[in-house]
Amino acid sequence: MRYMILIKASARFEAGIGPEREQAAAFADYSRRMKEAGVLVEAATLLPSAGGMRMSFPRAGGPPAMISGPSGGADDPVVAGYMLLEAASEQEAYAWAARMPDPYGFGEGGIELRRLRETDAAEETADLRPLESELRHQLAALKKR
Repeated sequence: MRYMILIKASARFEAGIGPEREQAAAFADYSRRMKEAGVLVEAATLLPSAGGMRMSFPRAGGPPAMISGPSGGADDPVVAGYMLLEAASEQEAYAWAARMPDPYGFGEGGIELRRLRETDAAEETADLRPLESELRHQLAALKKR
């Protein structure tokens, strides 16, 4: 099962202030241990939201509303990075997430652990069968013209 750890941005992160050297080393060690255990699939850190853009869709079928960064705030934190895990169970994913050191080292860290929706090829194929049947019917009708 795949899980994602979403690492929330702090005010210091958004200001471009990185973690202390010891904290960065602890986080690198944590990532290395996850990789060695075969749990870590991918990880990345984002740039502060000041260089980003937020989009919302206020009207169904309408164009998105775009707001240039910075985004977030205390009530709406943005994501600073992520780690994609492959775990045998929710308990294993939780155990790895619980071992994560404070990402910033200032007592401002926050993470969220979420399971990814896995799509099964058989489910996708089953969902497409009615559409495929309708398209074949329409194609046959066009060929008769």
